Amino acid sequence: MRLIIIAAAVLALSGCGEKNIAEEINKTSQNVINSIEKKASEAGEISQKAEEAMNSIAQTTLEAKQTVEKTLQEAADTSRDILQKANETLSNISAKADKITNESANTIEAVKQKADDAAKVITAPLTNADKGKKLFMTCMPCHGAKAEKSAVNKSQIINKWSKEQILNALKGYKDGTYGGAFKAQMIPTAKRLSDADMEELSAYIVNLGKQ
Repeated sequence: MRLIIIAAAVLALSGCGEKNIAEEINKTSQNVINSIEKKASEAGEISQKAEEAMNSIAQTTLEAKQTVEKTLQEAADTSRDILQKANETLSNISAKADKITNESANTIEAVKQKADDAAKVITAPLTNADKGKKLFMTCMPCHGAKAEKSAVNKSQIINKWSKEQILNALKGYKDGTYGGAFKAQMIPTAKRLSDADMEELSAYIVNLGKQ
């Protein structure tokens, strides 16, 4: 409006005609109006672009927020799965460790029991048969494993004797009242025997003849 007034004043001073002045005023006014409308249109476009930009920023922000939330949720899920698997693995390891420990304890106990049993066997008193068998070990080279041989093919087969015959022969060897060609060999052996040893050895040899 201020521009229109200035334009009118300029035209009046210039001495133009009244018609010309009106035309110029109208022209100038239209130019001003056009300029204002253009500026308004540009301002509207700017406002619209600004609004679009704000909407775009808001949309991008929302998408970014959703992406972050999704990523955080996936990370939480992954962490939970890892923790669960770790707990399961630890549980399995613990169970296996307990099993190995129990099996080891059982094995150790079994070995200990066997060792105890072996010790009992070793330290247990010999039975009469065991003692007789042990004493007979010195007789086996000449008389055979079951006293079934004739010593040097000259002695009698002693597993066919009675217990009294064997016992009397052993006592005779020991006191020197019994024996023939092999007397010198038998005396040292008999002298190492106690009366109880002779009893057990005689009983063992008689039993060999029954096997």
